[in-house]
Amino acid sequence: MRDIKILDCAYTDRLGITAKLAATNSSSTASYDYRVTVKFTGPDGAVIGTRNPSIPWVQPGRTSNLDVSTPYVRKPGETSGGKCTVTNVVRTTTQH
Repeated sequence: MRDIKILDCAYTDRLGITAKLAATNSSSTASYDYRVTVKFTGPDGAVIGTRNPSIPWVQPGRTSNLDVSTPYVRKPGETSGGKCTVTNVVRTTTQH
């Protein structure tokens, strides 16, 4: 979990809610693939969706970024776009 950070969580009319993720490989020798679970909740706290993206082949000492979105249409009067949470991370050694 410590390798994955949410850099931003924002709403747009076109994409819904988007989490900007960064995977930082702190190893000095091994490359890793990351499988991440991102939970999106609305301003009212209700779960809108869950996505399970992969961030492949992050080389030693490097950071890779990925945007992950879920559809959402704001309700009248809502001023915030919701919340993004990383709920699970699986890191495996890259086999390239």
